[in-house]
Amino acid sequence: MSDPQKQMSDLFDAMLVKLLKEGRETMTRDGDMVRVEATAADLNVVRQRLKDCGITAIATDDNQVGDILKQMQQRGLKLVDLDDSPDAATA
Repeated sequence: MSDPQKQMSDLFDAMLVKLLKEGRETMTRDGDMVRVEATAADLNVVRQRLKDCGITAIATDDNQVGDILKQMQQRGLKLVDLDDSPDAATA
């Protein structure tokens, strides 16, 4: 990766981390600036960035991905079993 591309990539990643940690600033109807949590759209950008970089996580009993999975199951959401064949992110 060329130096300008690496710089852009690093800046983009830093902005995503900041967004996750601090949320975003937005204006209320009264014109006041307030800080809010990252939106679903923001989280989707982060998710896609991780996927594009081939970063994955496996749910276990002692990590946050496992906690998310447990919460989904407790709410009656069923997940489809995936096979182990390579996909675009892991090939």
